[in-house]
Amino acid sequence: MCYINNYIKIGKVTRYNQSGQLTQTIQHDNTGRRLYSGPIYITENNNGDVVVSDYGYGSGAVVVTERGGRHCFSYRGCPSGSGLRPRGICTDALSHILVCDGRTKTVQMLDKDGQFLSHLLTKSQVMGEPRSLSYDVNTHCLWVGSRHNNKVCVYRYITRQDALTDEHRPRPDEEAMFSSTSAIEWR
Repeated sequence: MCYINNYIKIGKVTRYNQSGQLTQTIQHDNTGRRLYSGPIYITENNNGDVVVSDYGYGSGAVVVTERGGRHCFSYRGCPSGSGLRPRGICTDALSHILVCDGRTKTVQMLDKDGQFLSHLLTKSQVMGEPRSLSYDVNTHCLWVGSRHNNKVCVYRYITRQDALTDEHRPRPDEEAMFSSTSAIEWR
């Protein structure tokens, strides 16, 4: 669970067991610095890493900690440090981190260590501003929700074979994804 105190700009991630008892709080790095200022989306990667979309106040980041709470890295955009307004976040079968960026209106793919791999959706495509993400591990489809035009688009960029062999390499930006179905419009 992500927690934000907007009054004093403090954020933290808390974990609970199945009984609802608090088991862990992640708030600071190993030097005592705050990790989050505005955590809004959270997911867990296949390796147990906690992946957080931290909108922040002034500068956003994808903040990743290992299962025990140790800070692994913070990704702040590509090129490095160029700025990021992270929104929806998820991971795929190959442990890639996928994040919606409100600044560039793209979906960016990172490897599990925080290295930028590619843009999966760019401004030139029909989505408008991608806002939310969900990855279906059974169909290997990425569901992307748009902020303004009430559309949900479904994309496939990983094949079943990629997932089984763990050998997928991202394609160049213009070929990174294709729509496996038409956009769904909700009215």
